[in-house]
Formats: sequence, structure tokens, C-alpha cells
Amino acid sequence: MTTSSTTPQTETPAIPAPGRRTTPAPGVLLERFGLLILFVALIFVFAALRPETFMTAANFRSIAISQSVLAVAALALMLPLVGGRFDVSVGANLGLCSIVCAALMSRAELSLPLAVLGTLLVGGVIGALNGAIVAYLGVNSIIATLGVGTVIGGAVTAYTQGVPISTGLSPALATISTRLIVGLPVLLVIMLALAVVTWFVLTQTPFGRHLTAVGSNAAAARLTGLRVNRLVLLSFVGSGLLAAVAGVLQVGAQGNGDPTIGGLPFILPALAAVFLGATNWHPGTYNVPGTILGLFFLGTAISGLSLLGVDPWVTDVFNGGAVVLAIVFSAQLKRRRTGFLDIGN
Repeated sequence: MTTSSTTPQTETPAIPAPGRRTTPAPGVLLERFGLLILFVALIFVFAALRPETFMTAANFRSIAISQSVLAVAALALMLPLVGGRFDVSVGANLGLCSIVCAALMSRAELSLPLAVLGTLLVGGVIGALNGAIVAYLGVNSIIATLGVGTVIGGAVTAYTQGVPISTGLSPALATISTRLIVGLPVLLVIMLALAVVTWFVLTQTPFGRHLTAVGSNAAAARLTGLRVNRLVLLSFVGSGLLAAVAGVLQVGAQGNGDPTIGGLPFILPALAAVFLGATNWHPGTYNVPGTILGLFFLGTAISGLSLLGVDPWVTDVFNGGAVVLAIVFSAQLKRRRTGFLDIGN
């Protein structure tokens, strides 16, 4: 007579067959591409309300040109945010660099390439100053960059006395907003190229992965041997360089160096776009595709509202409301992903 013993069987989880893709849940797809869907719906709404003015090549070209400079500024804002810091001085740095670029051509009579190099140097130095104060002196990034930005604004006003610099500019730069490449505005092409470079640096290089680790948990990143202070410093330098490029492009888009641009109202759509970008595409993380999509969503909405004849104050309310809602949603997504709430130190 034989006896059989039964042993408890452990249930192994089902493993998808090789080569078979799992379909993302509808909620995940909506979370990733909700803003894109809303963007398409927005275009259809304004196309129905103002078909004769909204759905024109001239209007879309105008949106592309007007948003390209802000898109580069948004990339500048995003770099420190990936590392868990906040650069409030991006707008002021952009305004300073536009004046520097115009002054180097108009008053120092430098060629366009030399003026651009000088502008990049100034923007990079401002970024390095911000980074050194934040990374090595331990000052809160919002407070430090707010102070630096305020100093920059005062210096620009003192130098220009509030008068734009519009003479002696290189024709190649002053007319850049009217030129096309394969049917696309040159400003848009430059912005897209910078967006691709920024995406590559943040997602395909050790620097980008290390900076993301710092932004997720700086203490843990330090314990793994990452040079946190150096990474934070470099993120601010990159931010300063992108702000300088945006300043140069602003001269081309506007046709002069305007001392009144660069304040918080000017940079508000870019700020909203960065946080909107963190709510879609790769929810909970600052990412380049989401940021660009967020900015053009806002730009298209503002264009449509303007064509509908709304009062100017509606634009301010819309931009401000977009910033608040975007920060709330992105912060909640980041807390769900990382377990803590922090949008920048």
C-alpha cells in the first residue's frame, strides 16, 4: 500500500509570451496623451468658431513664431527642475541676453557670430553664478535666482534707460522671423533642433540620467557616489545657455533688444508649459515632448481667444490659472511616483 503526500503548490505569476506586447490600460493612455487629445479638440473648437481666421497658414505660422522663443525658455526652465531646483531668473536672463546681443551689434559693432558668442558667455556666467549659489552655498534655489533676476532687471534698466536697441542689428538676425526652411519658420526649426538636443542630453546621456536621479532623491544620489553639487551647477549653466539662445532669438523675433521683456508675465506661459508637460507623455516627470506640447497648447488657446475678441485680462487669467493647475497636477503625479512632494528646492 502506498501513501501519497500532497505538497502545497505555489502559484507562479503568468509571464507574457515572448514577443507579445501588453496593451496599456485606457487610464494610462489617457494620462499620457490626454493633453494631446485636448489640444486636437481645442483646434476643432476654434476652427468651428472662427474658420476664416483661425484655420489659416498665416495664423499657424504666427503661433509657431511667437511660441518658439518661449519654447526655448521653457527648456531652460526645465533643466534645473529635472535636478530638483527652480531657476526663477530665466526670464530676466533672457531679457539681459537680448540686450547684450543687440548692444554688441549696435554699439560695439561686432559681427553676428561674435555677438552670439558674447551673449552665450553672459548667459552661461549668469547660470554658473546661480548654480554656485544654490549648489555650493546651499541657498534655496527660488530665493537665490529671484534675487539674481531682480539684480539683472535693475542692471538692464540702468543700461538702457528703458529705450529699446533697434539700430545697427545684423539683417540676418533682424529678419529671421520672416524666413522659412522647407515651409517652416526658421525660428521653429531652431527651437525643434534645440528640443531634440535637450531631449537627447536628458534621456540618452549619463549626465541626464544622473541629474534625474538627483531630482528624484538627492540624498540617495549622493550616497551612490554621484557628484550632486556639480550636477546641479551644470544644470544651471545649461539653463543659462538656453536662456541666452532664447534672448538672441527674441531679438530676431522682435527686431530689437527690448528692455521691458523677460519679466515673470513674459515667462509665465513657458513656466506653465513645463508643469503641463509633467502631467502628460511621461506623467510625473519633466520631459521635453510634453513641455513643447504644453506650450503650443497654451499658445493655440491664446491665439483662439484673441481671435474671438476676448478682453486682454482673460489672457492673464488663463496663463495664471494654467500655471496653478499644472503645478497641482504635476506635483500630485510626482508624489504618486516618488512618494514625496517637491517641485524644486
